[in-house]
Amino acid sequence: MLDTAAFSDLRSYIKRRVTKAKYYIGGTGYNTTLNDVAIRADGTVRVQLPIEPGALSTVTVTRVELYNSANELWAHRNCSISISTSQVGVLFWFDITIEEEEE
Repeated sequence: MLDTAAFSDLRSYIKRRVTKAKYYIGGTGYNTTLNDVAIRADGTVRVQLPIEPGALSTVTVTRVELYNSANELWAHRNCSISISTSQVGVLFWFDITIEEEEE
């Protein structure tokens, strides 16, 4: 069984290592910064990032990815987020939880 310190260390590791994100529109990837990486009171690591395509027409974001400091893909989510010309952008986030299961 993992103890409290192990969960804390794993969350801190995730917080330190996640460093960048990318989103896709029409098969083209666009790098974006992270707004925040925080460990919430319930132990969830929340990674927030802006999606601000600055497009002149409505666009659809089809995938969002998280990368670690070694530029390795850590997580992704396929999606269908429409952003219209009247929107500046959207705030997107990944919630990462660590759980242990007994067999």
